[in-house]
Amino acid sequence: MFQLIKIKQKYNYIFEFLILICMSFISTYFAFSGHFFNISHDGVYHLGRFLNVADSFRNLNFPEVVNLTHVSINSYPGVAINSFYPWLTGIIFIIPNLLFSNPMWALFLSFFILNIFTIISINSLLSYLTSNRLAVFTGIVIYQFNNYHFIDLYSRVAIGETIAYAFFPIVFLGIIKINRSDKFGFLLLGLSMGLLVNTHILTFLYAVFIVILFIIYLVLFDRKYLLDKLIQIIKSSIVAIFLGMYTIYNLVHMITNNHIEEPSKYIIALSPSGVFMSTINNEIGEQGAQNWSMGLPVTLVVIFLGTYCLVTKSNYWKVYGSFSILFYFSLFTWIPYDLIKDSLLANVQFLGRLLIFVLISLSIGVSYLITFRKKNIKVSLIFGLNVVIIIFSLSALYNYHYNYFGPGTGGHSKINSENYYGMINNTDTFEDYLPKNIEKDNSNTKQNDNKKILKIVNSSPKEITYSAYSAKDVDYQIPFITYRGLNYVISSNGQKVYMSGNGKFIKVRLHRGQNKIIIKVRHNNSVYLLVVSMISFIILVIYMVFIKFKLMHEQSLIHSLT
Repeated sequence: MFQLIKIKQKYNYIFEFLILICMSFISTYFAFSGHFFNISHDGVYHLGRFLNVADSFRNLNFPEVVNLTHVSINSYPGVAINSFYPWLTGIIFIIPNLLFSNPMWALFLSFFILNIFTIISINSLLSYLTSNRLAVFTGIVIYQFNNYHFIDLYSRVAIGETIAYAFFPIVFLGIIKINRSDKFGFLLLGLSMGLLVNTHILTFLYAVFIVILFIIYLVLFDRKYLLDKLIQIIKSSIVAIFLGMYTIYNLVHMITNNHIEEPSKYIIALSPSGVFMSTINNEIGEQGAQNWSMGLPVTLVVIFLGTYCLVTKSNYWKVYGSFSILFYFSLFTWIPYDLIKDSLLANVQFLGRLLIFVLISLSIGVSYLITFRKKNIKVSLIFGLNVVIIIFSLSALYNYHYNYFGPGTGGHSKINSENYYGMINNTDTFEDYLPKNIEKDNSNTKQNDNKKILKIVNSSPKEITYSAYSAKDVDYQIPFITYRGLNYVISSNGQKVYMSGNGKFIKVRLHRGQNKIIIKVRHNNSVYLLVVSMISFIILVIYMVFIKFKLMHEQSLIHSLT
C-alpha cells in the first residue's frame, strides 16, 4: 500500500513540475515573439550592469566595485553601479550570458528561469499553508499572471524589482514557520532576507518592515514561546548578514565616504480613473505609474473577496481578503498623500509598487477560501477563473509587445541579436549613483579646443584606455569619475600615478602630441566578502536540501511502519 502511495506521489510531483515549466514558458514566450524584446531604458540599464559583471567572469576575474564598461552615455566610466545596486542574484541573467553567444537566447533563458523561481517561491508558501492543489494553483496564477507583475517584468523591465518579487513570498513563509515554532524557520527567513539585500534594497526594506511588525505582534498579542521566536529572528538576521556581507559592506563603505546624488523623492498614488481605463483596456504600458493595474480578472477577485468577507464568519482567509481590498484602495489618490510627500514613504515613489502586498495577500486569501469552502465551490468555476486570468494577462503582454513604441512610451524600442550590444552601449538611460556637485569641464568634449582629442581605445571591466592628442602641454580633465574610499592607478604615457578618489573627475598632464592614459581601480578588500557571501549561500542551500531529504526519509520510515 505504501509503495502505491509513493508511486502516486512521484507522478504527482512530475505532473506539477511539468505544469510549472509550462506556466513559466508561456509567461516568457510572448515577450520574445517576433524574435525581439520590447526594451525600456530601465531594461537597458540593468542589462548593461549585468553584462559588465558577465565580462568580468568571462575573463576569470571578480567584478569590480565600479563599472568601466557598458555605462550609459549620459553617465561616466567609473560610476559605482556595482556597489550601489546589488547584482548577486542577477546571476540569473549573468550565467546565461556566459553560456550563449546569442544574447537573445541568453535573455530568454534568464526570464524563463526568473519566472520558474517566482512560481516555485509562491508555490512553496501556499503549499505550506494548504494541501489543496487547486487552491495552490489558483494562488500561483494570481501571483504570476497579473498585469502589475507583467508591467514590472516586461514593460518597466525593472529586473532588480522583479527578482525581488520572485523571492518575496519566502519572507512570509519564513515568518509563518517561525510563528508555528518550526525550528528551521529561521533558515528560510534568513535566506529570503539575504537574497533580497543582494537584489533590491527597497524591497529588502519592505521585508524588514514586515519582520518588525511581526515582532510587535508577538510582543503585544502572542507572548507564548516569545523568547524562542525572537531567537529564531536573530538567527535569521545572522544568516542574512553572512549572505549579504558583500553588498552591505559596499553600500555602507560608499555611502559613508561619499556624498551621492539621491534618487528623487515623490509619491505618485494610483488614479481611480487612470486605473479604471488601463484595467478596461487591459494595458500594461509603464508610463503613468498612477495607472498601473492588476488586470480586470484579478481586480474583480480582490473586490469579490473583500465583499465576501463582510457576509461570512471569521476564518483564516478573511484576514487576508480584508487586508487585500483595504490596502488596495488605500493606494489611490483620494488619500491626500501630498501631506506626507517628504516622509519615508516618498522613497517608494510609485505607490503602485505596493501592489505586491495586495497580490501576495490575495494569493493566500483565495487559496484559503478554496480550501475551506471546497464543498461549496465548483472545480470547473475555479479552473475557468484561472484560465481567464492567464488569457487576460497574456493578451495584455502580446498587445504591449507589438504596439508599445514611439512617443509617450519613455523610449521603448526593439532589441534583438543584431542591435543588442549597440543599444546597451549607446542608449541614454540614467545618471544614478554619481557624486554630488561634479565639476564638469565641458570644453573637454570639444574637439577643436586646443586641438585636443580624447577617445576610448580599449575598455574592460578592470581598466580603460584613452588616447588623447594635444597641441601643447596642458592639464586635462578626463570624464572618469572617482569615489572617496577607493584607490586608483593612472598610467600616463607609461608613468604610473597612484591616487585616492576624491569624488571628482581625474585630471592628468597631457604632453604635446599623442598621449596614452590607462586608468584602473586598485584591489578592493570587498572581494573577500564576496567569496564569503558566495560560500555562505552554497553551504546554506546544501544544508537546507540535506534537511529536506532527511525529513522526507523520516516520513517514509513512519509510513512504512504504519
